[in-house]
Amino acid sequence: MSILLVSQDPELIDRCRRAVSAEQQVEVSRDVAALGGRIGAAAPDVVVLDAALLQQPIDREVGDAVAAAGTARVIVLTAVFQEDEEIALLKAGAKGCCRRGIDPESLARVINVTQSGGVWVTRSLLPRLVTELRRYARGQPVPAAAKLPSAKQTEQKLTSLSTREREIVRLIAGGASNKEVAAKLDISERTVKGHLSNVFQKLGVTDRLKLVLLIREAPSALI
Repeated sequence: MSILLVSQDPELIDRCRRAVSAEQQVEVSRDVAALGGRIGAAAPDVVVLDAALLQQPIDREVGDAVAAAGTARVIVLTAVFQEDEEIALLKAGAKGCCRRGIDPESLARVINVTQSGGVWVTRSLLPRLVTELRRYARGQPVPAAAKLPSAKQTEQKLTSLSTREREIVRLIAGGASNKEVAAKLDISERTVKGHLSNVFQKLGVTDRLKLVLLIREAPSALI
């Protein structure tokens, strides 16, 4: 997997290099204006975009970057969390939003989740994001094949979960991180991740956001 990092911050560039594995390659561009050409030459899987290089409102420039990125998935690093701004960035096509001060280990998780088809957002944003997505969906024609399953179908899927998996899903739906779930249930984070993998497989979802969207269809099935 190749990653194109757009930043002029030496410390951020160093953290990004430390975040990637031996199978991943990082190229650095210090010029947002030249992004289209660099993407064409490097053909990255992921573009990590430092918002410090962008002019306000940054969602417009992120939208341009997403258009230039083609199939590459765009992650935006902002200085601080602003709920309205992050919603705007996701609507502009960003697949990941996090802070510029993120540590290498956490950045590695963001990159891996995003590259594998997931969406990474600030955890506290999930409830509003679900509301925004539903509001958007109500105003858009949705092909039959793309519609969410009915409440009954969702309930049937949720009943296939074990007692422990239900406990974890309830906590995830409430916005808990893997670390918080592990502490609450007195198990390891590795065990939480293992249970989540089983949950994703059973329910046919690929990330936490899709999980939250699904269980909102039949919350009583988790009681």
